Amino acid sequence: MTRFAEFAGKEVGTGTFTWDSDRTLLYAIGVGAGVSDPLDELQFTTENTEGVRQEVIPTFMSQLSIRSNWLKELGFPARPWDGYPEGLVQGEQSVRLHRSIPAEGTADLKQVIVGIFDKGSGALIVSDTHATLADTGEPLGFSRTGLFVRGQGGFGGPRGPEDALSWEKQERAPDLTVSLPLPIGQALIFRLSGDRNPHGTDPAIAKKDGFERPIFFGLGTYGFACRALLKGLCDGDVERFGAMEGRFSQPVIPGEQLDTQIWLTEGGAQFQTLANGERVVIDRGIFRYR
Repeated sequence: MTRFAEFAGKEVGTGTFTWDSDRTLLYAIGVGAGVSDPLDELQFTTENTEGVRQEVIPTFMSQLSIRSNWLKELGFPARPWDGYPEGLVQGEQSVRLHRSIPAEGTADLKQVIVGIFDKGSGALIVSDTHATLADTGEPLGFSRTGLFVRGQGGFGGPRGPEDALSWEKQERAPDLTVSLPLPIGQALIFRLSGDRNPHGTDPAIAKKDGFERPIFFGLGTYGFACRALLKGLCDGDVERFGAMEGRFSQPVIPGEQLDTQIWLTEGGAQFQTLANGERVVIDRGIFRYR
């Protein structure tokens, strides 16, 4: 048995997550909705616009979480400010929805470890969080999170989940590109949705984590990419959104432009998000219509 094999399939938490209209509005602004044009994306940024029903950006699904200390039990060296593994960053993220997310509600959650994988330069910790609407019992969807612990690879075992989707880089030019500005102060807004990791705001912590300056949050970049996909593929209609996944490959610095390049495929699309059109920051992106 390889190290960490006993964690595969382990249920590490159950609980509920409740959100209201204010929280979903804050999330939308945190991922840039309405920033470049306050009259655009009003379905995500307002709850009282005449003739516009409030809707929720689908990647809000990644915010539904359970408080748990299981990451601290894996035995990695701990960072002093919260006890979680040192060098921990967001590595991968996917969400899948069975229906659109209500503007307010409560979900019953169950979190299961998929596995802990050896990526060579670090360890990839993958878990799934399944959500069911508490009032109706209706399945809402699930999110898969891949957390990367830098410098903790080399322990042996598989490199990734068996059910990972295949992805091949497209050789042709993208069918469309959606560009969105990332304001210089965006991290100060996004952190209010719950991610208080100081490498997004504290220069000293960012440098200790290996970055020259504070970076934007991975899940924030993921939300920007979702907005680009909604604009480019769904005409802003969340009912058409089925699933989205991607791998975080490079840090993003607030103030950069995020360019999401999209290649149409059967049933959806492949995508990459680039910072300033120069370096890939979300790689191996896959989108599926519902």
